[in-house]
Amino acid sequence: MRIDVRELELGPLAVKGEISKSELGFDSREIEVLKEVQIDLTAERQALEVRIRGRLTTEVGLPCSRCLEPVQFSVATEFDQFYESNAEHPLHGEIALHERDTEIGFYSGDFIEGNDIAREQILLSLPMKPICREDCKGLCPHCGKNRNLKDCNCESVLVDPRLVQLLKLKNRMTF
Repeated sequence: MRIDVRELELGPLAVKGEISKSELGFDSREIEVLKEVQIDLTAERQALEVRIRGRLTTEVGLPCSRCLEPVQFSVATEFDQFYESNAEHPLHGEIALHERDTEIGFYSGDFIEGNDIAREQILLSLPMKPICREDCKGLCPHCGKNRNLKDCNCESVLVDPRLVQLLKLKNRMTF
């Protein structure tokens, strides 16, 4: 899905459609898109900028950050983003960023890629540390078993081998 910026000279452009899972380019080991991405957006020219507003929905699967079991998330997000052509900004040497540059996207040529917008919005809507449930026990740091499925008999307090001598010294000291 591409937005031709030249068409925006004639007026706002509305685009509605699907983006296939393969077009987003996610590594399926980390983020798996489970449903086609539904996207509905409007693009319009505002002076030197292009304003894109829209809505995106899909389903994604992520590994739980505690036990690595798959977790499914619904993504339904609305966005309002401004884009500016890279032609106005040199891309070589050192570039000084201004506050405004952190709040705007850039595009090259005459097209803004809808796939890039969808990818960015999906990433922004995901939790930083996805968990399968609030009481997830995670993996045993010693044997690697999922403690949600079966308890292991590993020692619950693991001591860093580099600190064993300090622990022995502490146990000998009496207060």
